[in-house]
Amino acid sequence: MQTGKAFKNERLTYRLNIVAQEAITANDDIFLRQTGCRIRELRVLRLIDDTPGTSFAEIAKSTGFERSLTSRIIQSLLGAGLIARENSTVDARVFLLRVTEKGSQVRKVARDLSDRLEVILTDPLSAQELRALNEILERLGSWVTSADYRDALAAV
Repeated sequence: MQTGKAFKNERLTYRLNIVAQEAITANDDIFLRQTGCRIRELRVLRLIDDTPGTSFAEIAKSTGFERSLTSRIIQSLLGAGLIARENSTVDARVFLLRVTEKGSQVRKVARDLSDRLEVILTDPLSAQELRALNEILERLGSWVTSADYRDALAAV
C-alpha cells in the first residue's frame, strides 16, 4: 500500500473528486471488458432501470452530463439493445426510455462487479471506518442538495 501525501491540494472537494476519478479510471476498463459498457453508460442504464418511462431530459438532468454526451450514451445503449424507447402518449416529440431484458442482465453483472470492486477500494478501511465514511457522505450529500446549503452559498 502506498503511503505519504496522496493529494497536491488539501481542499475537501478536490480530494473527493480525485478519489472518485482515480477509482472510476481504474475500474472503467474492467466494466467495459465484463459488461460491454463504460461506467457512464452503466449509470444511465441504472437510472433508466430505476425510473422506467424516463425521458432524455430527465436523464441529462439526473446525471449532470452534457446533453451531447447524454445523447451519445443513449444512442449507444439503444444500439446495444440494452434500452428501448417509445413515444410519449402526451407529447410525441418526447421519447420514453426503458431497459430491455438484455439491459437488466447487464445491470445485474455490473452490480455484482461493482460490489466486488468496492470491497477492493475500501480495503484500507476498517468496518467501523467504512460505516462512518458512509454516514458522513450521506449527511454531506443531503446537505449539498438542500435549500439551506443553497441559501448559505447565496450569502457568500
